[in-house]
Order: sequence, then structure tokens, then C-alpha cells
Amino acid sequence: MAKLFEVERLGVRRRPAWSVHLPGLELGHGEVAALYGPSGSGKSTLLAACFGLVDEFATVEGAARWRGTDMVSVDDAQRRHVLRSEVTFLMQDAANSLDPLQRVGLQVASATGRSYDEAVAALGELGVRDPEGVCRRFPHEVSGGQAQCALLAIAFLRSPDLVVADEPSAHLDGSTYAEHVAHLRALLARGSAVLLATHDQRLLRDLGARVFSQQGGAFVPGAASGPAWPRRRGGVEIGVVPLLAARGVTVRNGSVTVLEDVDFDVRRGEVVAIVGASGAGKTTLGRVLAGHRRPDRGTVDRPARIGAVQLVCQDAQASLTPRRTIRSLVEEARSPFVDTAGAARELNLADGVLDRAVHELSGGERRRAALLRAIAVHPDVVVLDEPTAGLDRGSALAMIDLLLVMQRQRGLAIVVVTHDVDLAEAIADRVVVVSGGRSSG
Repeated sequence: MAKLFEVERLGVRRRPAWSVHLPGLELGHGEVAALYGPSGSGKSTLLAACFGLVDEFATVEGAARWRGTDMVSVDDAQRRHVLRSEVTFLMQDAANSLDPLQRVGLQVASATGRSYDEAVAALGELGVRDPEGVCRRFPHEVSGGQAQCALLAIAFLRSPDLVVADEPSAHLDGSTYAEHVAHLRALLARGSAVLLATHDQRLLRDLGARVFSQQGGAFVPGAASGPAWPRRRGGVEIGVVPLLAARGVTVRNGSVTVLEDVDFDVRRGEVVAIVGASGAGKTTLGRVLAGHRRPDRGTVDRPARIGAVQLVCQDAQASLTPRRTIRSLVEEARSPFVDTAGAARELNLADGVLDRAVHELSGGERRRAALLRAIAVHPDVVVLDEPTAGLDRGSALAMIDLLLVMQRQRGLAIVVVTHDVDLAEAIADRVVVVSGGRSSG
């Protein structure tokens, strides 16, 4: 069978000291291939380069042929035709891929040429709770997992020949992940090819992907492996009086009750994990605890010091001021006790990253930069929304290790909002489950 897509000696150079290469790759109908490597290694850049979508600061060499046509050198009109009719992209920052001024359902319908009712039905088939309610909301009003499912609904309704997916499982809880994989398999069964960039080894196994791992600046055929999550250590003195206490918290989005009569507290030196399905209200609870969202009813008691509670958002790009360097963002907020460069190295951020603007960073680098800014304030409590989403295993382990060290050395209280039950059970002193707008545990 003729190959749909072929890459031949593709290389991207963005700065004199940085380049990434994909020597070769072939994809046919119903086949799946994956680029696997650490954050910042160039996975997303290569996906974009395959279809000539890099910015003017990048130099691309080699060829990426779609049905025999080189997409690196093709004219814009032909590229747009291919991307509209034959190829669908599932971007890493799903919420930022959607028009912030248009409701989700209308975007799914207009992107696929289907009716609004078909858009609602597609989200329902993908396992989204209250799909009609999600379709009525704007992108900033839905969870990361729901936004990801909206992009998948577009792919599913269009039945493209190729799905290009950048970290497609990054914000999905266990049940939504399983449904997501089932629908990707359905696309493969229809004959669609799938090209992934991912750090999720589950996804590689579940889709039976042909893996291209990063080695010395190039992605070459080879398997991926990674260690387990670190486990919390004993010997940390946990306080008696809560640093952060929520009582009877209720939050509504219009007529929809997101949280109802939720009680929550965390003490000094304690790690508490909030788990639950995508759209269950985990992120909303985290925002309320950090003071970024007022509850409609109930109270939240926090330390009086300004900056004592820091939120690291799931959408790291939206939480960082664009066009400013990471160093300037950290320096304006940091405590005099914090060494910016030292803290960056602990988070596995290279010195050069500090002098780059937000838009120049990879998704994983942006997430670690957001954490760097938060810990630079020297807070008492850090609320982390899906802290490992979008990170490769090595970077995720480094981040979790650093947080646990800070917990032990400073008595830092940590609230982790996550769909990763294994992570929650490994590092948390307590696990709080959010379901149907209520909490338990």
C-alpha cells in the first residue's frame, strides 16, 4: 500500500546552538508513529515543520511529503487545502487552540461543516459529561480535558486521513483517557494515520505506536522507558492548625453547579492531592483555594501575607505574560531569599531559558517556568493544577522531587490537582476525591 506520509532527513534549526532532526519516517493508512523525548527536545517543532508551520526564525531542511507533495516547500494555498480537508491537528494547548470569543459547540460545528446538534452528540460519544452544557460555554469556562475532547470531536467528525496530535493525553483523567484512546483507535480502524508527540508511555503502548526516541538531537527508531514516581518520605512534621481552610464552598457557572458545600483544609508540611474526572471541578476548587476565584457561597481562610498562597495553572502559557523574558517575570516577584538561577537549575531549566520570552519556550519549559515564578515568592502553600501534564517523565520526576525537598526543608504545604491516581498515592499524605461537585477523603 502506498505511503500517505514520508519524512526524509528533516531538520529544524532555530538558533545557532539548537537544532533537531528526524532522519526518516513513513506512515500509511491505519498506522501510528510517535516522537518521544524530553520537554524542549523539539517534538512539537518537528510536528509543525512537517507541514511548513514553523515561524520565520526557524530554518527547515529536508522533505516531508504528503501523498508525494513536499509540505515544507509547497505554496500556502495548497498547504491550507491539505490542512482543511485531509489533515487534522490536535494541539498541546487545547484551550489556546480554540477561539476565545466563540462557544465550543459552534467551533466544533464550523470546523467540521456539521450541525450544532452533531457537535453536541460527538462530545457525548467522547465521554464528556453534560456535552450540551460544554458546547454552550466559552473555552475559558471548560477544563483542559474538555477542551482536548473538543479538538478530538473535530477530528472524529472530519474523519481525516492523518491526525497530528501533540501531547493528546496530557490533561485527561483515567476514564476520559480510556475513551480518548478508544476513539483514536476508531480513527485508525477507519484508515486514518496518526502522528504523535508524547511523553505518555501508556499512550505508546495502548496505540501500538512505532516509537522514535530522542538521541543526541535526532529522533530515531527505539523504545521508550521511564522510572516510577518518587514516594513521599517520613520525618516531615505536619502542623496542627490548617494553613488553608475552605468551608461550605459552592461555585456556579450560570445555572450549572460546579462545586457544592465543599470542605477542604491543608496544614503546614502536608501534601494533599485532589483527584477526579475531567470536568468534576478539581481546577475550580484549586482556583478558589488560591484566591483566583470567589465562591458563590462559603468561606476560605488563608495566611495573611501577600503571596503566601501561589497557584501554578494547568494552562502555563496563559498564566505567563507574553513577550516578556522568564527572568524579568521571576525577578519582579521573587523573595530576596531566593536565587533565581539556582532555583531554575533545580527545575531542570537551562540558564538560557531565563532570557527567553514565553512564546519561545516549549510546553514543558513554560510549565516549569510558571512553577519557578511561584516558588520564587517563597510561599507557604503551593496549589499545582496538573503539574506533570505536558512534561516528559524526567522533567516531571525532577519537578516532583524538588517539591518534596521544599516540603521537607521549608514545611511547605502542597495541594496537587491531578487525574494521575498513581502520582497522588505516591506523594500525598491525603487524597481528596471530587465527584459530582462534592468532595470526600
